[in-house]
Amino acid sequence: MAKPVSIQNLLSEKLSAGVNLYLGISAGRDELLAEFIAQQLAAIRIGHSQSLPPGFTWTRKLYNSLHIDPTRHRPSSEALLRRLRAKNDFPAVNPAVDLTNLLSLKFQICYGLYDLDQVDGPIVITLGDENDRYQGIRKETLNFKGKIILRDADGAFGNPSADSLRTSVKGSSRDILQVLFFHPGDPMKGKIMAETMVLFRQFFTITAIRTFLLETNNSQGIFPEGEPCKISASPTQSPNPG
Repeated sequence: MAKPVSIQNLLSEKLSAGVNLYLGISAGRDELLAEFIAQQLAAIRIGHSQSLPPGFTWTRKLYNSLHIDPTRHRPSSEALLRRLRAKNDFPAVNPAVDLTNLLSLKFQICYGLYDLDQVDGPIVITLGDENDRYQGIRKETLNFKGKIILRDADGAFGNPSADSLRTSVKGSSRDILQVLFFHPGDPMKGKIMAETMVLFRQFFTITAIRTFLLETNNSQGIFPEGEPCKISASPTQSPNPG
């Protein structure tokens, strides 16, 4: 069981954070998911073969509002599209990561995915300082001074351009925290959150889901001790995959 934690968005004037918590998640529809991803990637390649789609504008606005150059520090969503267009390459990691990467491409925003059992204590979303660095998933040491980070008692562990090895989600991860990094003015926040939930329920078995938007700097309990996790209603139908 994941340890009780809370999350606080200290950048709420510039960033809206969508939070999804998946408890007791397990795969089981891997072949269907792989087929769905292949179909979606084909449509994305055709639809966005020449120029960046307009949805990336919101992520670039988010970066620019925090004085982060999105051409030097590529948002993960944009880096994925450029990799897909240049090399026809989509990284296959594990089902939860693969679906999250697809959603990042489809909706053109950054997602972070974290193994909640590797998170220690309260989480804050803030700008990094000179002490905020971590080992990236490719094992290089990354510095996050002046950049968006997620930080817990053990230090920084997440960023919309590159996540850490420490909290990376593996096939064996069972309690997962997913963070969506929105510009506050993005009118698609609610739709993207809803469709993300539908697709995770479609392809995974999940004991419980909790979801919310952090649009103020108030601390929000993710899984408060002694309080059962709120389970979202199961969707009645899946979104149009186009």
